[in-house]
Amino acid sequence: MKVLHWPLLVAIIVLGFGLRLYHLGDVPLRGDEAFTAQNWAGEPLSYSLTHIATIEPHPLLTYVLFRGWGLAAGTSEVAVRALPALSNLLGIAALYALGKRLGGVRIGLLAALLWAVHPFEIWHSQDARNYAIWAGLSAVTLWLGLRSVETRRRGDWLLFLVLAVVTANVFYTELFSLSALALYGVLAYRREWRRLLLWLVVPLLAGSSAVLSFLVLQGQLVGSGAYTGTITEAMNPARLVTWFVPVLNWGDTLPASIVAGVWPVLLVALAIGWLAWWGRNRKYALMLLLVGVLPLLLIGLVSTRFNIFLPRYILSAVPAFILTLSGLALSAWSRRAVLLRFSGVVLLVGWGGAAGLSLNHYFCDPANVKSEDWPELTAYLREYVTPDDLVVQLSIDAAFGYYYAPSPSIALPASPKQPASEIEAILGENSGRAIWLVGQTFTDWPNAGVVESWAQANMQPVHDTRVGRLHIQEYLPWDVAADELSAESLAQFGGVVELVGARVFEMPEPTGELVVWLYWQPLRQTDTPLKVFVHLAGDINPATGSPLWSQDDQFPQDGRVDTTNWAVGDVFRDVYRIPVADVPSGDYALLVGLYDPVTNERLPVGEGDSFALQTVRN
Repeated sequence: MKVLHWPLLVAIIVLGFGLRLYHLGDVPLRGDEAFTAQNWAGEPLSYSLTHIATIEPHPLLTYVLFRGWGLAAGTSEVAVRALPALSNLLGIAALYALGKRLGGVRIGLLAALLWAVHPFEIWHSQDARNYAIWAGLSAVTLWLGLRSVETRRRGDWLLFLVLAVVTANVFYTELFSLSALALYGVLAYRREWRRLLLWLVVPLLAGSSAVLSFLVLQGQLVGSGAYTGTITEAMNPARLVTWFVPVLNWGDTLPASIVAGVWPVLLVALAIGWLAWWGRNRKYALMLLLVGVLPLLLIGLVSTRFNIFLPRYILSAVPAFILTLSGLALSAWSRRAVLLRFSGVVLLVGWGGAAGLSLNHYFCDPANVKSEDWPELTAYLREYVTPDDLVVQLSIDAAFGYYYAPSPSIALPASPKQPASEIEAILGENSGRAIWLVGQTFTDWPNAGVVESWAQANMQPVHDTRVGRLHIQEYLPWDVAADELSAESLAQFGGVVELVGARVFEMPEPTGELVVWLYWQPLRQTDTPLKVFVHLAGDINPATGSPLWSQDDQFPQDGRVDTTNWAVGDVFRDVYRIPVADVPSGDYALLVGLYDPVTNERLPVGEGDSFALQTVRN
């Protein structure tokens, strides 16, 4: 083992590196990542510290690191994610060093391997935020702390101090882990007061530096209630063991049905693992218990005041879980009893199987994709939105601004507290042009639905589609603009109505529909209500035995207009959606006409009973 441990460690690092780079740029940035790219890495540090730090209260070094990285590497998806991906590799070396110090090379290698393939670490390593950076630094800080208190060398203590200050100024909840280390020192070295005092100086100085950073950057938030966190999950003590602990071991992409079955087993394994460490070295057992459990208790306590009840905020507890399980597995394997050896193998296979399943769901299951398909959305908008249109983002997602910027866009509602009257006034000022609605307002906002209700009441819906989970709607004024009409009438139907304009969107919607706008000018009223049909006709369809492949039949404007009393001479716009997702490739004719739905008698047009609007290729 002495000969092989270095090559094995290098292989583990290469494995962790590969997993963190795998598909690194394939998924678009989620909202928080886009905010990072735009405001942490993309803006001058002076702007981030004075304008952004109060919106997203993070310590000083977070802004410094990302701004420096942005200047050096850029703000593309791969560039901004590369910083946490590379930084998190520090954890592999740290877990090896920790395991080796606590129980030997084998435990060190196993702990390093579990960190390398850890689903939660990998997820955050591919996320352009500071969590994975902090997790890697925190693991190194833990190792340096343990080393400095045991060696009592001045150099080790200084390194511990420097890194503790750095780590606390990358993420504020590092103070939870530093508190665990301080309590460990009090309990483990209470009779060695000189060593204890030197040990306690580090968390005190590191914590003070983080508090100072907060007071300078976010001091105005103290007492104002301006920022209370953004997590909707309420503090629940039971969730600390049924949700936090499984996520801190296998990430949050493991199916809920599996988590419900395995979390009790995981808790039992951790308890037995801690007892095994207690039998081996009580000080180390105490350290692992405090580092793993105290952050859970503190996040629960703090979450009663701030909305931060989320496992990622105690990511620094992961080393304690890894080392506890690694020690248990190798302790069982070292026994002579076959059953104990087998149990050690089962433990590792079980943990690895759950981790592998979680990683598979993360990398391969579309349901677990971390972001919407913003590039496809922006491609759609760039195809149809004109410079005069207004794009209203309903979900206030920074990723939208990262990927799309060509036309005027606003966020409505701008906040959950924005009054409905103010929202409606803004929309009323822009109602003379096309308005696009993108996304969906958060359902728990009091003003959710105000924009949509106003648009439906005051404008005509002319586009309604989805890109993935993103809803896209276009609304136009009911009054038709002159430039929408043809220079001359396209067709006349039985002396009842003229088709005076048409627009065919030949690129099908993402939802698989061909959209057609028709412009009608009534010539007279009818005795019975007539329907309009738009048919897609081609070669004989075996399913129908006719040339008809798809259609949209409806009363004008879905019943808003009635041919028995419509206004003669006025022009109105009508929207039709013809499903084409299941229509074979080929050329088809768009046929338009009107008919009596009771008798099925069609109005004559020219020498036939339908007008061939144009040929389209599917």
